[in-house]
Amino acid sequence: MHQSDHSWSEYLVAYSLLYPGVVVILALLGGLGLGAFFIFCRRREYSHRIFCSKCGSMMYPCGLHCPECGTPNPSPRALNWIGYSRLRTVVPPSGWKRHEEVLRSYRRCFYCGQPLREPSLDQRCPACGKAVLQGEQSVDRYDAYIGRRRGWTFAAVVVLGVVPILGPLLASSLYRRTLINPYSLYMTVYRESFLMVVLFLCRHLFRLLPFIGIIGMPVLCVTEYHLYRRMFLWKAEKYDFRGE
Repeated sequence: MHQSDHSWSEYLVAYSLLYPGVVVILALLGGLGLGAFFIFCRRREYSHRIFCSKCGSMMYPCGLHCPECGTPNPSPRALNWIGYSRLRTVVPPSGWKRHEEVLRSYRRCFYCGQPLREPSLDQRCPACGKAVLQGEQSVDRYDAYIGRRRGWTFAAVVVLGVVPILGPLLASSLYRRTLINPYSLYMTVYRESFLMVVLFLCRHLFRLLPFIGIIGMPVLCVTEYHLYRRMFLWKAEKYDFRGE
């Protein structure tokens, strides 16, 4: 310990080994704090729903159109990093197309912003009746939107892998949010593929075994991304857009 005066990482490793109970308590407190933040954002967004200027229907601040009459929202709000409306950030008209893909990536209706209920592509928005995808072009746009995140996400995962203990945890959380969730939110992992289940378990195992995770997390990131992407595109090809 005396030789590690300038190495916070070695202190963190030693502290985790000597006081595992304290580390577990801190992790639980962090989880409770994150859960409280989710609840706060959800309730704040719901309480700040707006009225349509034409028909008076309620709509979410992040929605681009009224779910009843289709009137455009004059000032749609952007989403924060957990998928709820940022009440002070307005999406400009030039960013509406990108905002549609952002809404889809959080499993929300691209048209009115209503949260979708099921982890499936075969569903319609309960508010406006729009389908999740509106044709093959919408599939390509959504896939391209997610693909633009690959470069910086892969680089961040490699860099975070150097950090002991917290590195693999942060790396797995990052690539899960940026690359995996936009696909997996429309799937049921335990029903789609046995390999997806194995990778899901490996991701959480690497979090508990950080020294293995430093080596395996970048490989796992690339593998999961390609598997979830292929599964999503396969499901989209089976979807009958002609019925939409």
